[in-house]
Amino acid sequence: MTPRAALLLFLPALLSACQDQQARQQNAELGRRVAALEAEVKALRAERPHTLTVDAVTTVTVRAAAQNCALELARTLEQYRQDSLEHRYPSRTEMEFPDACKNQNVNWQNLSHQAYDFQVLGQDGKPLAKQAGP
Repeated sequence: MTPRAALLLFLPALLSACQDQQARQQNAELGRRVAALEAEVKALRAERPHTLTVDAVTTVTVRAAAQNCALELARTLEQYRQDSLEHRYPSRTEMEFPDACKNQNVNWQNLSHQAYDFQVLGQDGKPLAKQAGP
């Protein structure tokens, strides 16, 4: 075999070996990058607050609805007082509840011509919001 023929046979093997070495290096680098990204994702997940449960979201929503009812009812009472010639709050029979209080349980502590005090109760009977005036 001539040296030229030997070189032609040896050259592809040499190039193939170089390519294999380069591919191994690239795979190793990609493996390191993937491991670093996975570690970063794991750290970010550990830092973020726990995912809210359906019960937690429901509790927040119920409390917000109760607070909205309490605020709207207090506004309604104050508006009635401002519009009243006697500058008084309505009696229970004159009371008109705002839409925000639909399906809410309002527990009156006091409703007189000069003052009001009420709580919005949850299904368990515990107060979720309250307002009093003046």
